[in-house]
Amino acid sequence: ESKQLIIGCQGELHLATVDWTLKKVYGIEAEFSKPKITYRETIQRSSTASYRHKKQSGGAGQFGEVHMKIEPWYEGIAEPEGFSLRGKEEIDLPWGGKLIFYNCIVGGVIDQRYLPSIMKGIQEVMESGPLTKSFIRDVRVMVFDGKMHPVDSNDISFKLAGAHAFKDAFLNANPKLLEPMNELVVKVPEEMVGNVMTDLQSRRAIIQGISSNGNYQVLKCTVPAAELYGYSTDLRSLTQGRATFSSKFASFETVPSNIQQDLVKEFAEA
Repeated sequence: ESKQLIIGCQGELHLATVDWTLKKVYGIEAEFSKPKITYRETIQRSSTASYRHKKQSGGAGQFGEVHMKIEPWYEGIAEPEGFSLRGKEEIDLPWGGKLIFYNCIVGGVIDQRYLPSIMKGIQEVMESGPLTKSFIRDVRVMVFDGKMHPVDSNDISFKLAGAHAFKDAFLNANPKLLEPMNELVVKVPEEMVGNVMTDLQSRRAIIQGISSNGNYQVLKCTVPAAELYGYSTDLRSLTQGRATFSSKFASFETVPSNIQQDLVKEFAEA
């Protein structure tokens, strides 16, 4: 997903050994960098938008107009009100979450054959969100109005109109970033718990529980994956190599607003 080749190492010394092996044994010059964090994008409120795609180039032109409303989706949400629901498609997205697509077209203002093209335009935007080009998840879309031309309307016109309308609605729906959170378990000598706790708090960790194991304390917490880079080396330094830890993905959670602003700015300047 991040388009990087990930090498799992136990610390900087292990990474240096891998680098040496690649150079001396295989003749490969490798460039190492921090792993990219894979975010998600979603929305926090409903929004309505419309877009007209119109193009004239001498011959047959292009024309498609789409009106839609988008809302956050969550498990158990009631069906939308105020629309004539003519059809529904529920899509489990490959990157997690769902897209719920409702056909609310009345009176034939958009021919049914163009609805798959509108949905394709929406899905293309969801594969590269407006905030950080991350995947979008957990959105429902009601396409309720539009216009078509008897000659100039075609699939590409409605795909483009659907994509632009969805992007406009998304940006006006209080979009937010979601970051991967890891479940972290740290086993640390009792006399060193304070330093480890302070370090975890600086990494935005949320402590879930503490238990005893002989002369050790076991800390269980959730921490953003973005804050765990270099943790092995830092923990070894804090505890003179006496602590151990394990980490695995837990869930996606909302990024704090100040950090989201920095991330969006960083991606815009990249």
